Amino acid sequence: MDNINKIILEHLRSGGKTAGELKDASDCSYSILDKALRTLIDAEEIEPGWSNDDLPVRIYKLKRQKESAPFWRN
Repeated sequence: MDNINKIILEHLRSGGKTAGELKDASDCSYSILDKALRTLIDAEEIEPGWSNDDLPVRIYKLKRQKESAPFWRN
């Protein structure tokens, strides 16, 4: 499962992907992919969203890392 998570994260670095695209890239079943996606969502590594098309499709993206507050020196 860890190997699939790494493959998913690697493919999402280039932008959002559908479950079908991630399934093809990881060469696994949808049930295994679903478990991996849920694990990554729960770990706050990725986030699900929707495409902006007329026919919305579920898209998975890397979750943006929280930026640290700016440090202001007096």
